[in-house]
Amino acid sequence: MSRSRLLALVLTLVALLVAAWQRFQAVERLSQDFDEATYLPIAYTYAGMLDEGRWSDIGGVRENFEHPPLVKLLFAQAVRTTHAPEPDWENVPMGQPLPDAARPAFRVTRGLSAVAGVLQVGVLATVDPVGALLLAWDPYHTKYTSQAYLEAVPGLLATLALLAFERARRGAAGFASPWLAVSGALLGLAAAGKYPYGLVGGLTFLPFLVSGARTRWRAWAAFVVPTVAVFLLANPALWSSPFASLWESVTFHWDYSHSEHVRRSALPWYQPLAFLVDPWLSRSQEGIYLTSFNTWVLLPLAVVGGPRTWRERPVWAVGAVVGLVFLLLWSTKWPQYLLLVLPALCVCAGSGVWTVVGWGGRLVQRARA
Repeated sequence: MSRSRLLALVLTLVALLVAAWQRFQAVERLSQDFDEATYLPIAYTYAGMLDEGRWSDIGGVRENFEHPPLVKLLFAQAVRTTHAPEPDWENVPMGQPLPDAARPAFRVTRGLSAVAGVLQVGVLATVDPVGALLLAWDPYHTKYTSQAYLEAVPGLLATLALLAFERARRGAAGFASPWLAVSGALLGLAAAGKYPYGLVGGLTFLPFLVSGARTRWRAWAAFVVPTVAVFLLANPALWSSPFASLWESVTFHWDYSHSEHVRRSALPWYQPLAFLVDPWLSRSQEGIYLTSFNTWVLLPLAVVGGPRTWRERPVWAVGAVVGLVFLLLWSTKWPQYLLLVLPALCVCAGSGVWTVVGWGGRLVQRARA
């Protein structure tokens, strides 16, 4: 085994260990967060419907209709499989340790998210092990893939879609249709988990499809048909009236982004960047987040590594730019939205580490000469 492969293997193992340890601590120690108070009661509603075989009623649940039901259905199956009792939600406080009676419900649903988060780190290690390590200890990725949020599963699927799309590209020769179909199916499934993951992924792939497949209808069909088919099949909320329901969800997000709640938060347009350079989260609770390293270096390293990523892994470079532009333009600036861009940003930052190492090596050589 070459030194480079051995180093990559060691970095991958360290990244997976860090990711698993940090997320396990977060699953056990984080208090209930605001969105969990919405998603988990709905998961128990879905669980009751599944117990009674009422699949056709799932699309009729109006609470939290703005988000598709896929991840909440996975949470429902988790509590059904483990027989975790439904907590008394009025006695589960915000910002305080979880009551013992509520721990089984939170442990199994958060555990599902944490597994998806660790797997995402593992997938990223096949692209850049240093980037995977940066993602493993990132406080935002840790927090929102260790709670019963909607981020972890769609994030994993979107990362797999990026990897499959990268393998589908053949440069000037066009695309490999089987990998293109796999990428489209994964993207459709990610969108069925949470819509923005499909939107950002689709915008990332669009320039490559336009430039590499503009006159090849088979390539477009290989990508678009699986994307749409899987998205519809995995989204029960759209089965009865696909266009009307989807339009209702889209308009809700647009209206909410301009709502009084968002305006009252008064977060500036650059807030996503401010989150990335603010160590508040990594210092918010001792014993969970190993380091605030990303706060100081993630963005600078991503900028340094951007040109190298563009040369070697252009899909990830475009994904980082598209994700950041989306976050800066979109009016809703909640911190969990950072997970739309963190994997691609960590790949660019990993390239930045190798670029800096190369600079250091050349300086040493010049000093010796």
